[in-house]
Parts: sequence; structure tokens; C-alpha cells
Amino acid sequence: MGEIISILSQKYKRAAERRFREWRRLFQSVAALDALTRWADLPDEVVVFFCEENAESKHSFYDLLMSSLGLGNGYEFESQPFERLETLMNAYFFLTDQARFECMRRLGWLSGIPREEKPIIESAMAADTLDYPALFETPEPTPAHPAYEEDRTSKGVDRAALVRRAFPDAIRLFKNKIKNGTSVV
Repeated sequence: MGEIISILSQKYKRAAERRFREWRRLFQSVAALDALTRWADLPDEVVVFFCEENAESKHSFYDLLMSSLGLGNGYEFESQPFERLETLMNAYFFLTDQARFECMRRLGWLSGIPREEKPIIESAMAADTLDYPALFETPEPTPAHPAYEEDRTSKGVDRAALVRRAFPDAIRLFKNKIKNGTSVV
């Protein structure tokens, strides 16, 4: 009898082959960018690249989203009709948050990230990533997070803002650790 193949896993595998093209161009040294690649699998330098939000990292996210949804490439992202652009921006912000949460997780500031068990390509293709509520998926800070005490006293009510407020400090610290060759994980 033949091997049972999941149609969904094959869909993600084919999608990853095509949709990580921009990431492969930028990160030729990263051996595995496939259907199973999660944020935790990426090297520190790749995570910090996506945390910084420069023109190249934005385009890489745009390209991933556009190709994942069969809408073209990253250069066509901003020319989408408003209704579509609005949902694409939700997904862009969700993925950017995931990169930054992963940075904080590696610093020990968060115990995990939203949907950390899901591969990046699966998150990019998921319909719920395009929905506004996905932006409120915020992990609980650990005692090492600068806003831990404030989050604890507010009982998590302001968690989304408190955790994100520390993004610039986390990115700066993360970059310094990488630059100094200090192990982040």
C-alpha cells in the first residue's frame, strides 16, 4: 500500500518552495527555509533583520504575503484595493510582531510567541492572520520583561501595549548581544 500524504502539508510545502524566494535570496546561508520553518528555527541575524522594519525587511514580508495569497509579488502590495490592503496590513503587522516577540523570547522576556508551533508559511496563509483580532495575540511577559510588574498589577488588561512598548529596547539589546557574540538563546 502506498504512503498517505496530507494534502494540506503538500500545499504548505509547495507554497514554501515558491514563497520564500525573497527570503532565500537575502539569506542564502540559511539552509532550511521550508514548509516547517518556524520563527524559533531562524538564526538570530535573520530574526533581528525582520525586527528592524527597514525597506528590505518590509518588502520581504510583503512578498511572502502577496505570493502566499496568490496576489502577485511584494512590489504590488501597496497598490492593492483599500479593502484588501487593510487585511494585508493586519497580516504584515502580525508577522512583524511575531519576529519581535521571537526576539523577546530569545532574551527571556517572553515564554513564547503567538502560534509559535505553526510554521511561518502556515501563519502567512491562514485566514485568521488577516483578521484584526490576530493583532491582539500578545504573550505573557516573564519577570525579565521590563513591563512585567506593570502587566502583573494591571492583570493583563494593557498587555498588548505594555509588551510592545519594549520592542525598541529589546531589538537594541538583541542586536548588541549578536554583535558581541553573546549567545541569545
